[in-house]
Amino acid sequence: MTKISLDLDRLLKEDKISQQEADHLLSLSDGKKRAGLFANLFMILGAIAVSTGVLALQPSAIVGLILATASLGLGYYLFQIKSEEWRILSHGLIVIGCLGLAGWTAWQSQEVWPDKMNWLPQIVALVLFTGGAAFFKQPFLAALVPLAFGSLIGSGTMYWHASYAIFVRECLVTIIVFSAIAGGLYYCREKLHKKWHSVTTMAARVSFFMINFAFWVGSLWGDYVFELWSSDDGWRAAQAWREQALHVPESVFSFAWAIFLGVCIWLGTKDYRRFLANTAVTFLAIHFYTQLFETFGANPIVLVTSGLTMLGAAFGVTRFDRWQKERIAKTN
Repeated sequence: MTKISLDLDRLLKEDKISQQEADHLLSLSDGKKRAGLFANLFMILGAIAVSTGVLALQPSAIVGLILATASLGLGYYLFQIKSEEWRILSHGLIVIGCLGLAGWTAWQSQEVWPDKMNWLPQIVALVLFTGGAAFFKQPFLAALVPLAFGSLIGSGTMYWHASYAIFVRECLVTIIVFSAIAGGLYYCREKLHKKWHSVTTMAARVSFFMINFAFWVGSLWGDYVFELWSSDDGWRAAQAWREQALHVPESVFSFAWAIFLGVCIWLGTKDYRRFLANTAVTFLAIHFYTQLFETFGANPIVLVTSGLTMLGAAFGVTRFDRWQKERIAKTN
């Protein structure tokens, strides 16, 4: 995208353009669009603040349901107007509404079935995010679809004081499932109308991240396949199950991940897919340093070696991305 800056006042004083031409150029500028963008963002933040405040004053599942439904309804109304002025606000309210309904389902199921139907909020979230992404062509909701689906097969995140963690309980299953999803989405993207490109691309890219997270966890701890759905009768039962279960060692994940990333880099450079190539290079660096510290520990020599190689890697990645840009520019 090429942007040009013009000093209209100076051009008018120098009689290089007429007042009519200046007015026309001003009407084409994105100044009004920027003002509208900030106004929409402030209204979205205001809606979030009001919802948070109301829930803090009246912490109730019913109140949460009303707020989420109102947000989704207003977002749908603004979306139907088909005005660029309200586009960002409508999408923001739609996202808030879908997240709110998913949160309300989790809250309600915890109150009604505290020890049962733990899968219900995940199913509802998956349906909401998939439906919202498809109906509103919403990329952010499309990004949440693989995350919601991943929670059904044992993937997710955890947070506690000053710590944040990613967990993948079924590494092999996650790799197989999301490889099929990402490949299918990339294939379908070329067959679908252009309006679906942003949604399918976002979902495919998040699925690609899920594949790499599964490889990452598997390369550290291996995987007992289908352990998530095994008997939950205590530690002794779990140990007995593991003795008979299919175990994929971490070395298999480590070598397979390196091969997978090498193939992705080759495909990315071959088909001019910068995201695929750059993301694969990034995860290859993560893989290298993970195995380096896992094997040799954090001793001084390893720290010096990793620091020096990191400087070289940063320079190499920059050059690699520039080379890709030049190749794409030549083909165009």
